[in-house]
Formats: sequence, C-alpha cells, structure tokens
Amino acid sequence: MKIITDNKVLPKPALMTIATLGWAFLLYMAWVILNDSIVRTGFSIAVLQGKVPLEINPFIDRYTAHPLQTIGHCVSGVIFAVLGPLQFAAPLRRKFPIAHRISGRIFLPVALVSGVFGLTMSVSFPMFGYSFNQLIGVVASLLMIFAFVHAFRLVRQRRFAEHREWMMRGFAIGMGVALFRVLLNDVLQPMGMSFTDSWNVVTAVSFPATLGAAEIWIRLTRPKKRSVGEAVPPGVQPQA
Repeated sequence: MKIITDNKVLPKPALMTIATLGWAFLLYMAWVILNDSIVRTGFSIAVLQGKVPLEINPFIDRYTAHPLQTIGHCVSGVIFAVLGPLQFAAPLRRKFPIAHRISGRIFLPVALVSGVFGLTMSVSFPMFGYSFNQLIGVVASLLMIFAFVHAFRLVRQRRFAEHREWMMRGFAIGMGVALFRVLLNDVLQPMGMSFTDSWNVVTAVSFPATLGAAEIWIRLTRPKKRSVGEAVPPGVQPQA
C-alpha cells in the first residue's frame, strides 16, 4: 500500500495492522448490508404480491407499508455494498484503472440514490425510542448525500486526494447502517436489553462510530504536504 509506505504519522507495521483489521471489518459490514438488502428486497416483492406474514414484528412491519421505497433503497444497497469496497482497493485500482473509473461512475450515482432513499425513509418510516432518533437518521442521510456530491465536485477539479477523503466519509456513513444492524440484532438484544433501549443506543453510536473510524484513517494516511490541484500521471489512479 503506497499510501502507507509514504506516510510517516505511524510506523508502517502499525498502519498495516490497522489497515488489515479495517478491511476485515469493512468486508463484514459490506456483507451485512448485502445480505440484509437481498432479504428485504425479497420480502418487499412478496408484500407487493400480497404475501404478508400473519405474525410480524413492528420493525419488519415498517417495510410492508413502504415496499417500493424499500426495494429502491435495498437494490441500491446491493450495488453500494459490492462496488464500494472495490473503489477503495488500491491494488485493483492500480492494475485496472479503467475498470475503477467505470465502477466509480456507477457507484457514485447509486450511492447518492441510496442516500436519497435513506433520507425519505428516515422521514416516512416510523421510528422507535427517543423522538430525536428520526433527526439523527435525517442528518446522517444528508451528510452522506453531501459527502458524495462534494466528492464528485472534487474529482471533476482533479483534486484526487480530497476526493478520496470525501468518498471515504460518504461510504463510512453508509456502513453505519450495517453497524446499526449488528449492534441491534446481534449484540444488545441478546445481552438482554429491550428493543427500544437498544434502538436508542445504536441510533446514537452507529453513524458517529463508522464516520469517526474513517476520519481517523483519513488523518493517519493524509499526505503531510498536498497541493490544491495535484497532478496524477496518465493511467494512474490516486491512492486510497
């Protein structure tokens, strides 16, 4: 990873360890989003066909009232989970720069669509727990949309290092949904915490946690000196 070998904030072994653990976490979170999106898409299609389970919990019941929104959000979520990690894989980007640019032109608009659907769902779907939980969802969606729009503006200006940082911020916010699911279903409730209390906790910590982790990595790997409009050799993509 050239971005690690060029950086002196921490020793290379420390950065490599952080990178390895980070990639393991990222791929697991991407799998959570991918699996969840496929399951909820199938459920929403069944709802449109009139196949609604007789017994259903309030969390899942939200999708029965908004199947089209759910399908739009989840289909974009599948693409988000598959292409997102590939966009940040430096070896793939160096070896296949054209494929990276093509996948980026797919990923970025899909990520924006996913953010817009997330915003509409934050407003229209019922929320549990504290009243400000809905506000947290709205703010997270708006920040995700802003991050990707700003990343697009930066790449158009060939400010690739800053583009990388804002793409990472937008992707990290999206990954907050996966952390939300894991903490809610696999950690807090099995520990005996009630659904409402679990919802309050995961809403408060999930998005700040993933965005904070991305921000730490950005600052650890940020070049110490960077020109405003840095030049990149033809055929070579900026490092992530």
